[in-house]
Amino acid sequence: MIKENIDIVEWITEGKYTSKELKLFKENTQLYELQLAKLEFSRFGNNLGEFIKRTGYFEEIFGQKSWHYYISSVKGKGQIGHTNQYMTHWFYPYKGKYHGQMVKALINFAGVEKNDIVLDPYLGSGTTLIESSLLGVNGFGIEINPALAIISQIKIDALKIDYPEFSEAINIKNIHNIFKYFNNLKIPEGSIKPIIDENIDARELLEILWHDYFPESFLHDFPFEWRNLLMLIYLHALSDYTYLKGTKKSKSLQEFFYENFEEYMKTIKGTYNVINKLGIELGNFKIKINSALTMPIKDDSIKAIVTSPPYSIALDYIKNDEHLLKYLGIDINLLRDQMIGLRGKGKEKLRFYEYDLRKSIEEIYRVLETNGWAIIVLGDICINGNRTNFKDKILEWSKSIGFEEVFALDRAILGGFARLRFEYLLFLQK
Repeated sequence: MIKENIDIVEWITEGKYTSKELKLFKENTQLYELQLAKLEFSRFGNNLGEFIKRTGYFEEIFGQKSWHYYISSVKGKGQIGHTNQYMTHWFYPYKGKYHGQMVKALINFAGVEKNDIVLDPYLGSGTTLIESSLLGVNGFGIEINPALAIISQIKIDALKIDYPEFSEAINIKNIHNIFKYFNNLKIPEGSIKPIIDENIDARELLEILWHDYFPESFLHDFPFEWRNLLMLIYLHALSDYTYLKGTKKSKSLQEFFYENFEEYMKTIKGTYNVINKLGIELGNFKIKINSALTMPIKDDSIKAIVTSPPYSIALDYIKNDEHLLKYLGIDINLLRDQMIGLRGKGKEKLRFYEYDLRKSIEEIYRVLETNGWAIIVLGDICINGNRTNFKDKILEWSKSIGFEEVFALDRAILGGFARLRFEYLLFLQK
């Protein structure tokens, strides 16, 4: 006899529970989301006390709201449901980020515990490290773009800002002088060299900027994390101003700064309240400005890797953030020569990308612990109407490199960027 209604929670939990006991978030109805819910439950479903703190896809456990319900209720710009843009994820409009909810489930599936390390060798805007920090586990990020490295550092540091103290000191009375300070900054072009051999971390670079390039001012009396967050608000405004100039949404740079300041304050307040309400002990993290091809990490030392390689052969990250790079005085030409997917032209560019991507998978294998999982979120890019099909290539490489278990989950992209029609989650176990 065929059931009229299938209880999806019963399927996820393999008959252990039904939707009367466990409740999914309403918007999570796509097959890949249900599969991720099943994967994270497979790791922590035997300890519901821990599962309620860690789950990304369940809203309630026996009538009690999950921690993700509260965390994702701190809404950011453009947020839909409980998947992304919550907490500090929305700070700075980076193109190409993935969903925090999904990343949380992937970290859960990898079975990462408090003293383990989660690595993202293509850190971008810091999604993986924000999620690992909120789960109370340690994170390590590698990012070759110094601008993105410091943005990620600031976003994760912002999780710890004491809102009452911050709001008392930073208010509408001094916001004009703060805007004026950052707007008058002039860092000479090419001052910051993205040289990976120096193995500098993001925090050190921020300290260099404040010491060597940012003139002494009243801002220097504020805590380091406060100054950085105020700079990020300005950089966010600069991005809005750059991309919306000449459109119906166009405003002055100062107007964008004031608007974003108010929105950031709401998020910092909500973040502070939720973290304190739940008693979240944030995980430690470090971000190195380096290459995913030569990571400064010991062999067999990483429990889990959750990452997404750049789509540079289809998306010019440097061009998209040129205003940011120039403001921070970063040597754009040197950076372009080092970034995966931006070297070469035409078919040569694609060959370089493929070579570098394989080398990256080899590095991932090297640093991963035995039995550890590497999970790669990969877009199926089309160039000139032809699929690149790196999904199958990575799965094939991974087997030859030595990964013991290899499988993929597929997700169709509905609408959006025409070159990206599918996204794959590649699971590789050492």
